[in-house]
Amino acid sequence: MLLIKIKYAIRFLLRAKSYTVINLIGLSLSLACCIILLRYIHRELTVDTHAYDLGSIIVPLRDIDGSIYPGENPGNKDYSVDEKYIKDRCKLIEEENSTIVSDDVSYKTNLMVADTTFFRFFNYRVLEGSLSLEQPNNAILTETYAKKLFGKESPIGKNIYFDGKMLTVSGVIEQPVCKTIFNFDVLVSQKLRLDWGVLNIELIRVNSGFDIQKQNEKSNVYRLHKRNNLSGNIQTRYKYIPWKDFYFESSVSKKYDSIFIFGNKEYILVLSGVVLLLFLVGLLNFVNLYSVVMQKRRKVYGVKKVFGLSVGGLFTEMWMENFLLFACAVFLSWCIVEISSGLWEGLFSEKIPVTGFDWYLSLGLLLLVPLFTAIFFYFRYGYRKPVACMRSAVSDNGTMFSRYLFLFLQYSITLFLMILSLYFQRHFDFLINTSHGYQTGDILVAQLYNHNRIFNSITHQQLKERYRCIDEVGNKLNECPFIECWMNSSTTVWKGFPTHIINNSDEMFELQAKYVSADFFDLWGLKIVDGVLQDNINDVSENVIVLNQYAMKLLGYTGLENASVRSTSALMVYMKNNGEIGEYGVDMTPVSAVVQDYYMGYLTEGIKPMIFIVGSKDAEGNVLMKVKKDREKEVIDYLRKVEEEVYNSEDFTYKWADDIVAEMYQEDKKTAQIYTVFSYIAIVISCLGLLGISLFDIRRRYRDIAIRKVNGAKPKDLYILLGKNYMLNLLLAFVVAVPVSWIVIYYYTASFVEKAPVTLELFVIPLLIVLILSMLTLYYQINKAAHINPAEVMKSE
Repeated sequence: MLLIKIKYAIRFLLRAKSYTVINLIGLSLSLACCIILLRYIHRELTVDTHAYDLGSIIVPLRDIDGSIYPGENPGNKDYSVDEKYIKDRCKLIEEENSTIVSDDVSYKTNLMVADTTFFRFFNYRVLEGSLSLEQPNNAILTETYAKKLFGKESPIGKNIYFDGKMLTVSGVIEQPVCKTIFNFDVLVSQKLRLDWGVLNIELIRVNSGFDIQKQNEKSNVYRLHKRNNLSGNIQTRYKYIPWKDFYFESSVSKKYDSIFIFGNKEYILVLSGVVLLLFLVGLLNFVNLYSVVMQKRRKVYGVKKVFGLSVGGLFTEMWMENFLLFACAVFLSWCIVEISSGLWEGLFSEKIPVTGFDWYLSLGLLLLVPLFTAIFFYFRYGYRKPVACMRSAVSDNGTMFSRYLFLFLQYSITLFLMILSLYFQRHFDFLINTSHGYQTGDILVAQLYNHNRIFNSITHQQLKERYRCIDEVGNKLNECPFIECWMNSSTTVWKGFPTHIINNSDEMFELQAKYVSADFFDLWGLKIVDGVLQDNINDVSENVIVLNQYAMKLLGYTGLENASVRSTSALMVYMKNNGEIGEYGVDMTPVSAVVQDYYMGYLTEGIKPMIFIVGSKDAEGNVLMKVKKDREKEVIDYLRKVEEEVYNSEDFTYKWADDIVAEMYQEDKKTAQIYTVFSYIAIVISCLGLLGISLFDIRRRYRDIAIRKVNGAKPKDLYILLGKNYMLNLLLAFVVAVPVSWIVIYYYTASFVEKAPVTLELFVIPLLIVLILSMLTLYYQINKAAHINPAEVMKSE
């Protein structure tokens, strides 16, 4: 019986092959887009699922005077996690942009330090060796980094060096199938050093009795703490979050550039909205076109009912037809996904592997959606009496109205997507092309120093060699004729840290602080608008304070005459000649100069109040240099040679300042591209729906057209007659799409200080594009109908 019903379903779909092909193409495009986006969204929402019992892992966030970093359980019984709730703990230390030496060649690496419990928290597949970190000199490499260091040779037992300490490769691990926060190349044991010079990041596995909400009620409250050996107090609080939420923690995401990977919840919500809209467009298109086929077939259903077709039998036939059509559509969708995989990998900047989710997604589409559509058509046609089913389809104005309604909804969604895509593209262009207040052209940010962070354990010989290399690099930079100027800097024009500053009226404000030298302002083209700065500052006692214009206004100063500030905690700690500890910035300090405002971070965040602590030149950090115009290639080649000569390394890394600014807006670019690509796919689907509806609607009006032609109607009259309903439908959809899209844009950009303007052409251009494509879609059908022979139509009737 089942085979017979399948045979009937196939025969029926083949009879209406024009509608079936149109429906299949539109449905396949819609499902392919949804599959692509849902796979990416699923990957973003299932980060670190290779962890053992992921839901039981939490991490403390330490908030010190507004600066938030992942930390460790503070160990204070009043507000830390009680030991009775702790099942296990793992401590990590990030050492991003470190240096590893192998066979006397230096390599840049993201090195992470872990204790022996790390592999009790995370499950990594071992490719070679073991996962042991018990020995202080154990090192575990990722598969990719092992190939970089040793090629096709087995790395097990090979020696590498980190700050002069020999490490032995004990294992090689495979990258997890799931997305992971960790972006390390080398994993070393915490036992390698007694003191790593930085605070730990602690992961805590808690038992079922732990209540994170109650914990945060007592720990997420600012408390004053005495600074060790320093004057003043600091405010500290702790917040505990599940590790699965750490990936979307925006408060710390900007502080770790390499060792951790972070996501954006707003971006996921945007993509989820696109999925929903594209699925609706495809589903409406399917229902609309399939209803045309059902309209032509309802006489058959009427006859079958007369001859005893049961209610269950009728539903089974409808479901089988829907299932077969969706099965073909899902297959074609996966073909589209695979063929276009390179495009999506470039768009999302990562490859999405095949997982079990793909099977669940495909089965869900195959089983649930055809069931829903079959139920819809069953309630629409299943309960009609045989006589009603066998009436002429021409007189059924109600179903024609529903088809126009579905087409109207398709048009509304398509216009909505197009308007948003146009705005997001305009907003991205606005962000990229608007001046941030500092110059970026021909400025190179290079990592030339192959050194790790200084620790107490460094030997005198190592320190001597370190500074010899730094001096040699400096001499070679001075010798390059294509470098106009250069400087070392541990800070950039983009980043700062919050600090609380008090004015001379004893009012406190939060400012973004930066430690810079005087040549910082010249390199970035930042103009001193009031006051002066001396060129060289060699001692901390000579440090000066510089504010930007916004900070001056915020603090209530109109000029430098009485402008002075102090910090709630020391801005800088140093050793005096008598051996005592000195604190810079805790006493009222005059403001020496005012610098012009600039956008420190994202343009959308606006101008921020800033304080610059201007002191001596940095000895290390990144090398920032101004390159002569059209000499970029020569400078890059020269710097590669310097890196090789001084450090015996070809692992030279650099970025142009323009590219760094562009990277800030990478997600804005992705959003614009995604909306653009999928809005045009939505247009194609809508036009396919329009083609199918017009194919049925216009043909059913051939008798009316023939009578009008006999009575003298001209082709232009028929063009207007046949096309006006569709154009009116489009205009009504435009009327709905405009306010809805404006509301979405308004709320999406409500928190933006700077944003692209909303103008009239933002709405008119999508309308014109959809209008032209719709007219081209209708032209063949209307033109054919306008030139029919009335006699032949009357004869066939």
